[in-house]
Amino acid sequence: MPNTAIELDSERTRLWRRDIVQARIKLADHSLSTTQRAELWRIVDTREYSLKLVVADFPGELERIDREIENELRR
Repeated sequence: MPNTAIELDSERTRLWRRDIVQARIKLADHSLSTTQRAELWRIVDTREYSLKLVVADFPGELERIDREIENELRR
């Protein structure tokens, strides 16, 4: 029988990683306003903090995020 809590955490962490990837890619846009940039950094900071609380290998998650960003930029 699947563990629903683990499945929810896995889905949640996947969504958080996706939010971080999208926000960090948008932060590369130098035409963003200070307000837009601050909002994107809030997203990155809160999602990273949340990941840190629930994953066993936080540095590994950060590496995974970096790889996902690289993959997105190659498209």
